[in-house]
Amino acid sequence: MANFFAVKRFDSQRKSESLLSKQMPDMPKRKKEFGWRVGTFITFVFTALFLSPLTPLPVSTPNITIIGAGAAGLVAAIELEKAGFSPLLLEATDRVGGRLKTDKVDGFILDRGFQVLLTEYPEVNHYLDLEALDLKTFRPGGHVHTRQMHFRFADPLREPAQLIRSALSPVGTLSDKIKLARLGLKLRRTPIEDCFPGYAEVRTIDYLWSLGFSEQIVERFFRPFFGGIFLEQDLHTPAAMFRFIFKMFGAGSAALPADGIEAIPKQLVGQLKTTEIRCDTPVQEVSGTTITLKDGTQLESPGGIIIACPPEQILPQLAGPSTQWKGTTNLYFYSNRRLKENRLINLVSDPTSLINTFCVLDEVSPSYKVNHQGGSLISVTLRDMMPRESIIGQAEQDLLRHSRLPNDSLRFLARYDVEQSLPRLSPVAYQYTPTQCRVADRIFLAGDHQLNGSLDAAFRSGRLAAKAVLSV
Repeated sequence: MANFFAVKRFDSQRKSESLLSKQMPDMPKRKKEFGWRVGTFITFVFTALFLSPLTPLPVSTPNITIIGAGAAGLVAAIELEKAGFSPLLLEATDRVGGRLKTDKVDGFILDRGFQVLLTEYPEVNHYLDLEALDLKTFRPGGHVHTRQMHFRFADPLREPAQLIRSALSPVGTLSDKIKLARLGLKLRRTPIEDCFPGYAEVRTIDYLWSLGFSEQIVERFFRPFFGGIFLEQDLHTPAAMFRFIFKMFGAGSAALPADGIEAIPKQLVGQLKTTEIRCDTPVQEVSGTTITLKDGTQLESPGGIIIACPPEQILPQLAGPSTQWKGTTNLYFYSNRRLKENRLINLVSDPTSLINTFCVLDEVSPSYKVNHQGGSLISVTLRDMMPRESIIGQAEQDLLRHSRLPNDSLRFLARYDVEQSLPRLSPVAYQYTPTQCRVADRIFLAGDHQLNGSLDAAFRSGRLAAKAVLSV
């Protein structure tokens, strides 16, 4: 009987264990895992509290906002990213680029205003991959049109084979040409920063007279060529700017990106990785580190604000006169007849004409024209900004006269009235210390209107503004 009960207890215990093992088959394994996890946790806590060195928590970088996504604003964003920041970039228009904009009309590439890239600009070479832009260059020289004649000339320093032709050209006297060559050689040897001191408040026209140039070369070359660059025919732009631009033309080339001038800001945007860009976001006002948008939204920017656009309207407390601007009217025509200009810019020295300069764009950069299409794409820059609609017909007649194309050859494509093409500055500067762009606590200015009217100045001002923000 005892054995029976013993056997029954054994059977009962074995059945209980068997039932428990079926319900929790990994119970011994789980006990081991639980013990291991508890031990690991205790070890981790002990190590973290007593053995590991104290590691500070990561500190987030303060917000920095850039207002204006033109060349200056984009360069500022590039520099801030290099320093580890992720700035916010606000742009009022539908896309970045500022004044560097390109449209496509009927398959043609049309820049908003005739614009060229000077390949010798120092800041341009620092920030842009010129090879990737697939630049197409103009020839050094020009095709001059007066009321009585037209003639071509080339830079004999750049094209020695054109020496005799240039010497015989009626663009100026032989003495003018010798003086022009001497000036070019002198400025080539002059450091860029030395082009400005002593000439920042001297007018270009007065500087040319002081060098002994004749009225002939002033009217046939300097006035139409540099009047087109400075967008003013009186040549009252400071001589420092003339010396700088003359040096850049002598040392490098005037070029067009194959995809249009807007390829420049697009390449800058491609360098940005962490910047947040908001287009169609106009700013109403900046007060302290608070930015108020046109829709009433307020943004805080405790790390600083870079205003890379004309600041007067959004910064009411800014003292001093507002920036004055020079405008231009640019027209595009398509000619069904081929116009051959050998990649030269046409300079119009004719007071009866509305035109200051014109050029055949597809000769320089074939991609500006529709593929496999004959004829020529012609860009025309007028002497002054002219809002009248009637000027298109008059400009077309002037172009036919200067180009000697048949009367039925031209088709009007587009018109651009660019009111803020270049800042009207006097004096001008090449650079300044980063602290000079500070206008209030944690508010800094950038843009070519801070230095001089050039793409080089826009890039430089963006770099210096970023440096100033980082020094706060």
